[in-house]
Amino acid sequence: MSEQPEAMEAAVPVKVKVKGVYIADSQGTSPAPVVLLEDEKSRIVPIFVGLSEAISIYHALSGELSPRPMTHDLFISVLESLKASIDKVLIDDLDGGVYYARLSIKKDLEESDIDARPSDCLALALRAKAPIEVQEKVVCESTFSKADIEKLIGLENFLQ
Repeated sequence: MSEQPEAMEAAVPVKVKVKGVYIADSQGTSPAPVVLLEDEKSRIVPIFVGLSEAISIYHALSGELSPRPMTHDLFISVLESLKASIDKVLIDDLDGGVYYARLSIKKDLEESDIDARPSDCLALALRAKAPIEVQEKVVCESTFSKADIEKLIGLENFLQ
């Protein structure tokens, strides 16, 4: 029995870029940091993260280095000292509003996929300049509209 075309298409990873880090300022609730991922078709996938992870991702995007290594910087240094590298990141599932991701680490000819939070995967991928992918089904289930994007505040404006 062969797979249905829709099922095969849903299992296809889509390359994305980090568009930016923003704050969703919901009335009545605390501001929620969100990272926007954009694919080649200009579809936007929102990944809600914690504030410290948002700041880490923002620093990686802007190329800012802290005087002492933060957790994600430390992780990259450890990988480098072990002669390993991040091959790619895949956000592979969305269940009940929770995203799931895999961090692919390569050492010599061996590759390992590690379950990790999407926020950590994004912070690490940006530092390692590794590709970021999202499963097509996740893109389809979570795409933000233009109206949603217009309500966001840039993280840099929020921090000032």
